[in-house]
Amino acid sequence: MTQTKSQIRNDSAPWGLHWFRRDLRIAGNEALRTNWKKSNGRTLGFFCFDSTFLSRSDFSHNRFAFFLDSLVSLKKELQAQGGDLLVVDCSPLEAFAKLIQFCEKDGQQKPHFVSWNRDYEPFARNRDEQVKNYLDSQNIDISTHRDHLLFEPYEILKSEKITDFYQIYSPYARKWFSQLTQTLGQDRIKQQKKANEYYHNLENKKLDQNFKLTWKSFLENTFFPFPDALEKFRSANNKNVTIEIPPAGSLVAFRQMQDFKNKIENYQDKRDFPASPGTSRLSIYLKNGSLVSTQILSELKLDQMTWEPKGSANQFVKEIAWREFYYSILFHRPDVEKTSFNLQYAQLKWQNDENLFKRWQEGTTGFPIVDAGMRELLQTGWMHNRVRMIVASFLTKDLLIDWKWGENHFMKHLLDGDLAPNNGGWQWAASTGCDPQPYFRIFNPWLQSEKFDPDGQYIKKYIPELKHVPAKALHDPEGSRSAFKYPLPIVDHKAQKEKALALYKTSRTS
Repeated sequence: MTQTKSQIRNDSAPWGLHWFRRDLRIAGNEALRTNWKKSNGRTLGFFCFDSTFLSRSDFSHNRFAFFLDSLVSLKKELQAQGGDLLVVDCSPLEAFAKLIQFCEKDGQQKPHFVSWNRDYEPFARNRDEQVKNYLDSQNIDISTHRDHLLFEPYEILKSEKITDFYQIYSPYARKWFSQLTQTLGQDRIKQQKKANEYYHNLENKKLDQNFKLTWKSFLENTFFPFPDALEKFRSANNKNVTIEIPPAGSLVAFRQMQDFKNKIENYQDKRDFPASPGTSRLSIYLKNGSLVSTQILSELKLDQMTWEPKGSANQFVKEIAWREFYYSILFHRPDVEKTSFNLQYAQLKWQNDENLFKRWQEGTTGFPIVDAGMRELLQTGWMHNRVRMIVASFLTKDLLIDWKWGENHFMKHLLDGDLAPNNGGWQWAASTGCDPQPYFRIFNPWLQSEKFDPDGQYIKKYIPELKHVPAKALHDPEGSRSAFKYPLPIVDHKAQKEKALALYKTSRTS
């Protein structure tokens, strides 16, 4: 039974605070579970919106809307089990200080425990260190845990030295797969078995009252420093949303995982074809922690995969390893957020033509496969992974525009926009990153189009003015498309390829 304010105030039993960040779920949330055990279920959820986060140049109103919907789902889930979530409009450091000051002035116990799951982005690491130092000064017990990665960046290394990290994917992935089948990896995946059982119960609304504390008793006090800001943020942000936001929450993520479970055997054959629903579409849930990789590996029974075998399941797990590899790179080389991993390309003399960039952004380049991808992004907040590679190569190698421009545009529009994999993918395409596409391998958009959308089904879906154009003409630089109110190609691919090769060669020898 949920306690009243007077009961809480007169009760000396400890209570805990779980700081949610990118772990928006209950099941399989180790930091939350640890807090819950220590406080005997008297754990409250806390989420802080930092103005620094909201003012980033790559902030996305659409992605924020999806994130807010995920918080709504989490709050309802907590409340259904006797718990609660409070969303506050200030930085974590300010929020914790105000909360503790309020508790002291109101005669209330301050939290005995504060828990959170670790993050690896540069801003997050600095933020977390500041919060930790403050809570230490208040003699509050802190518990942090691994969560959204199977292996943390300092667990997959060449040697015992923290600075000896992998810079090439293949050796990293071999060690990652080796660890997957060993005790550490197996134990972490087994922990998620109960989490997946939980979602079956959630689906059937068979949940116990696991939590014994809510924020209501605090919120009844008019001097409490935090009104719940969740609906305020939703109302303000909805005015700027430009797409239909998909359903959010951990149960939705679980259902999507179940759907992909029935399709994974075709992943190898279909994943590169944007007209086919061959990919998992799980990345938007991985981004905010409504789902984590250990849940996927457990539920899809992929925990015995090794590096060597071929096939759909193995290929899918390799994509999970790619994601963790890019997190490792960002952790060990935080400067890649702002510059090239390969420093010899940090000063590439990009042409950065703003008019060409605008044509790329709006999907009017005259290259159908590129334009289809860019329009898909604007219309849905999503882009097929093969097409992401094509449009990234086109921006950097055909239009000779800085990859950071493209990375920023993606983050402004992708619902699954995530710093580490987005940065890693763009630097791969631009040949400036770790283990990149070699600079002399330049995607030919016409050949890519013909190979991966041979019937033009994907192109015609997002470029309806071309729906009556024969497929062959869609993949031909000289194809008759201009008569259908579609622009001519803004550059000549062959000529731009030669310019790109010269650009990179000059940087390598300068």
